[in-house]
Amino acid sequence: MSEGVAAGRPRDVRIDEAVLAATTDLVAEVGYADLTFRAIAERAGTSVPAIRRRWASKAHLVHEAVFPSSAVVDAGPASDLRADVRVVVESCLRVVGSPAGCRAIPALMGEMMADHALEEELSARLMSTGWESLAVRLAQAVERGEARPDVDLALFIEMVFGTTLTAIVLRGRDAVDDAWVESLVTSIVEGVRAS
Repeated sequence: MSEGVAAGRPRDVRIDEAVLAATTDLVAEVGYADLTFRAIAERAGTSVPAIRRRWASKAHLVHEAVFPSSAVVDAGPASDLRADVRVVVESCLRVVGSPAGCRAIPALMGEMMADHALEEELSARLMSTGWESLAVRLAQAVERGEARPDVDLALFIEMVFGTTLTAIVLRGRDAVDDAWVESLVTSIVEGVRAS
């Protein structure tokens, strides 16, 4: 598919969506190392140049595909701290434990550790992708007197993401079940609860 998009013209969201979907499917099927722009372009019905114009590297593309902004939960109406934490843990598990997540995340982490600029850029993207909703959830919990006002949002995210990723690596995806989720939720709630 030839793009021929003039400079300054808005990106075609349909191409973005097709490329991200193709990337998610292919990284789950072939893994990160064997994933190519050519295969993604063929699956998405577009061209390699169209992909390269949109994403600086394979790591950038896979990061956006595996960690879409839609994966971050919406704050929704005020609930209770335990329910809110559970929603966040389950959302993280859906991303990290997905077939694409399981195959892409270790490779992305390797690339980020080898390239400090990439690490900073992708980490900043992850932290800015919709986490405002989680900040709202925590603020609501503070207002209800359920959570301490000094809860560090970044540390909270790292705790959920890091624990989930480690559990999947060490236990296997099937062992990270509802009982595991409930145990993690309990630990987090006890850690952030207002005394």
